[in-house]
Amino acid sequence: MKFDVLCHINATGCTPSSLYTAVANQMLFSKPSKALIRCDISLDAPYIMVEIEELAQLDRQTKCLLLLSQLLENIDITTLRKTSRISQIVFVLPQDELNNPVISDDTLSELLAEVISQQVPDFEQTTTLDLKSIAPDTLIIALDSCVSYQYVSHQAKNNVVQVLNGPPGIINGEGGCVLLTHLQGTLSAHLYNGELNEQLNQAEACVNDTYLFAGKESLAWQKKWFANTQALYSPEDELIELANLNNTIGHQGVANDFAGLVLANSYLNNPLNEGLQHVFLLFNSPNEQLIKISRSENS
Repeated sequence: MKFDVLCHINATGCTPSSLYTAVANQMLFSKPSKALIRCDISLDAPYIMVEIEELAQLDRQTKCLLLLSQLLENIDITTLRKTSRISQIVFVLPQDELNNPVISDDTLSELLAEVISQQVPDFEQTTTLDLKSIAPDTLIIALDSCVSYQYVSHQAKNNVVQVLNGPPGIINGEGGCVLLTHLQGTLSAHLYNGELNEQLNQAEACVNDTYLFAGKESLAWQKKWFANTQALYSPEDELIELANLNNTIGHQGVANDFAGLVLANSYLNNPLNEGLQHVFLLFNSPNEQLIKISRSENS
């Protein structure tokens, strides 16, 4: 898959350089919630979240609408359609507790009509988009807000959520991004198959590579990663340091995979990394997936 990152919004701002700086230097934008969630039968604690300050105190739907409006304002779809072919527009957006879209298709049509003077192109809305099956010439607009008490308390039933002074867990955030897949994209993503250790072998990964983690943190995951990478080490090697996206800007729900691609873009297009040939982007939800991202030959 070849792609371009057109724009993004998260707690670090809207520029690739600020995202790279924040993640590479392990800057923290998180804070404890005012509400307590039930972690287990004996513990209630504040959960850790990364909130966009300007959106604080707003409900999830309003946050998502404002994020979407800002993203659409930051891309020139009319010019894009003249210079780059867009066969389809896919919105990757969240649903509420009743499995209804947080933003309706009618609202999406209205927002698109405001930024596209000609006929609004066909679009679809989904909560998941398989990176292995995205067709070329697809404009992907993905966003989510995962910091509400309702969201986190529901998530905590199935996952370990990071709470104040608790064990490693998911830190929730909010944000969004826009990507365009096309054959002239400046970045190329190669996905591997099989178990994690098989993917690492196929990728010819080594300890000196740059690894970006955009998954769900937990103690169980840390143990699994170390177990699968032990074969990469020689006695004198230092431990692989994972650049952790979600410790910095928070897990972004349905938009999280694409936030990972935005992070890879920020690494490969930073002037400080001119000699960096590729990065490995790593997910662990719903399954472990290793992706090698490099600059395209035509870029």
